[in-house]
Amino acid sequence: MSRLNLAGLSAVLLLVTASAAEAKQWKHAGMHPRTGQPADGLCHIETTHVHSAAPLYGDTLYRTRDDVHVFIGDPTPFGYEGPRHSYYGHHPVVLNVLLRIEVDVDVVEYCYHDGPHYHAYEPPPRQTFVDKEDVHYYAGEYPEEYKRENPRRGRINAVYRPWGAPRPAVTFAPPPQYRGPIIQVGVNVDVRVGSPRPPPPREVIIIREDNDRDHGHGHGHGHGKHKKHKHKKFKGRD
Repeated sequence: MSRLNLAGLSAVLLLVTASAAEAKQWKHAGMHPRTGQPADGLCHIETTHVHSAAPLYGDTLYRTRDDVHVFIGDPTPFGYEGPRHSYYGHHPVVLNVLLRIEVDVDVVEYCYHDGPHYHAYEPPPRQTFVDKEDVHYYAGEYPEEYKRENPRRGRINAVYRPWGAPRPAVTFAPPPQYRGPIIQVGVNVDVRVGSPRPPPPREVIIIREDNDRDHGHGHGHGHGKHKKHKHKKFKGRD
């Protein structure tokens, strides 16, 4: 091969190498779906890492800080077999607690799953939840930011519906401290104005009125102890 051909080949290889180095990489932190399709399972790398493919449903299943994608959805459709915590309705998610990152001010986002669902994480400290039938209900106020994001983030329910994700068993109406949307799937349960449509029949959870107020136990999770790891701090919002 002539020197000219060798020089041309070297130039092509350099261009290919440079293009590969500049290829888009997507940062993730914590457990997350491998592709966004349930059959492909979960990536279990807890530390910050990268993937070459953009996260599927990135605007609904994830929240981002510093271009790092954090999965906050229900992991059960993806074959998750670890500890699960039962929730009902919309509630706050504190990203720095979820990732065990020390920050000066909590980075609060919201989960927009309608009705009963699971998460791999416990309710965060400094957020008020009420437990009933071993299900966590958010008992705090919803800020204006939550209301503004509701139409966009609420699409997560349309994403999950075809997957037929298993749900926690809920047989009583939510406690009075819960102010989020209530799905009418039984009798004698009021549907609040602006609440989403009921899920299809295969997802129906039977809810009945609870006249025994002793079932609800209000408590704040502000005194829970969480192990902290010093790491880089989150910066501004996405």
